[in-house]
Amino acid sequence: MPTETVCFVGGRVRTMDRAGTVAEAFRAENGRIAAIGTTEEILAGAGETRVVDLAGAAVIPGLVDCHSHLELLAYAWELAVDCRSSRVSSIEELVAVLAERAGATAAGEWILGQGEHYQNLKLAEGRYPDRHDLDRVSTTHPVMYRASYHINIFNSLGLELLGVDDDTPNAPGGRIERDPATGVATGRTYDMFEPLGGPQPSVPDLAAAIKRVQDRYLAVGVTTVGDIPLHRAGLDAIASVAVDGDLVLRAALYPKLEAVVSAEDVRAGRTKDRVDALDPDHLAMVGFKVFLDGGLTAGASALHEDYPGQPGYRGELAFTDEEVAALVATADEAGLQIAIHAIGDRALDQALDGALALPAGRHGVGRHRIEHAGNMFMTDERIKRLVASGVVPVPQPAFILTTAAGYVAHLGSDRIGTVMPFRRLIDHGLPIPGNSDAIGITEDQHDPFPAMQAAVTRRTNDGDVLDAQEAVTVEEALRMYTEWSAFSIGWEDRVGSLEVGKFADFVVLAADPLETEPTDLAALTVRQTWIGGTLVFDRG
Repeated sequence: MPTETVCFVGGRVRTMDRAGTVAEAFRAENGRIAAIGTTEEILAGAGETRVVDLAGAAVIPGLVDCHSHLELLAYAWELAVDCRSSRVSSIEELVAVLAERAGATAAGEWILGQGEHYQNLKLAEGRYPDRHDLDRVSTTHPVMYRASYHINIFNSLGLELLGVDDDTPNAPGGRIERDPATGVATGRTYDMFEPLGGPQPSVPDLAAAIKRVQDRYLAVGVTTVGDIPLHRAGLDAIASVAVDGDLVLRAALYPKLEAVVSAEDVRAGRTKDRVDALDPDHLAMVGFKVFLDGGLTAGASALHEDYPGQPGYRGELAFTDEEVAALVATADEAGLQIAIHAIGDRALDQALDGALALPAGRHGVGRHRIEHAGNMFMTDERIKRLVASGVVPVPQPAFILTTAAGYVAHLGSDRIGTVMPFRRLIDHGLPIPGNSDAIGITEDQHDPFPAMQAAVTRRTNDGDVLDAQEAVTVEEALRMYTEWSAFSIGWEDRVGSLEVGKFADFVVLAADPLETEPTDLAALTVRQTWIGGTLVFDRG
């Protein structure tokens, strides 16, 4: 932990405390804020300590991304071949870029490609590739193309190595696509990566890649993440970075249930005790994640009505109602949060039922979360139940830019209702935490500032405006990534605002967000990022 005392003076410091205090200066001691006030007040008690002149610059608290995936970003940005629409416009081009990697890779090693959400709508062929397309990449390398975490497509050798044959069953909540005429697997799988034992990078490779992902977060002002390791290698890699003393971000972890931690492990506290001991100021297990359904991008979310063009198919639920209630109780009794993935309306109702099954006196105490609640399907009744349960809804502001229009195109506004109804949720007293759910489908989904702009302007990357009445103010957008996001991970006493006793985590900006035109928020430049009173990023 830093022991240096530093006085930061002469700035415009938006503390983001409840009163909205704007100060000029503050003093950091032992990595925490010891005093806040005017430059004169802070310098009066400075003595021989180091003084940093902020030269009038705008300062905000370090930003908090409460639903991140360092592991998946490491995969997408550092280890996989870029197959996104910015690089390929057809399956032919996708095959070509993967084949180029195969040509430089020893036979038998996996060739991994990273695409993007709803890329089937952007490829010239109007579909995703299948096993036969990927067989043209290589027949001596197993090949996997990922359109989202929920959609993974394999070539024939990849399917063979994973043991997929005519009798391989679907896992709960997952699906192996098969040719309706022959019953043979097409290579396309939906929420089956983990059950099939999909390819994993080594822990050292993943740890090295996570360090590079960390640098990209620091460059956009993110100092704390609520990170969700989905595989054991992901948790081990983050732990490895911490053990080496290279974990700069603060990370509140939600490892995936069963894939990374078991219910028995949760009750015994084994993983929590091990993780929390590594670097207490930067790393802790605060909860666990459970998937009730799959992704809508994969057509695997659990819905109350049939999917368009698929009579009788409504997606799958991975657990019974009783099992979900028991999992919520397990988390609550262990003093952990449960982060429940629920995208479809049927899964959302099941998650709310599970949370409301807790004794009324426990509602809101454990700070439990429903991931993706608030993206769609937000009826008045569900909002009332959210409020009554004390559960924190965790929608994704960045999806306004990239994915929300796909939701509408997939199911229609009549079914999903208002997209991202942030104004309505906030007006009901629900804090909307800022987060990215970034898995590498874009270069900047991890950057909070474009997402803040989208929450205010409601404008997509294609220039369309979605449900303008649900716009938030610029101050609310900033609170989404500071106070409210810190609240969602249970760390509001540590981060999220610049107040005495909290960590001295802050960002120096080129302009004040609250004095910036909403359409210019995405272009805000981070000059410096400080964590614990230590400079960790400097644009120079």
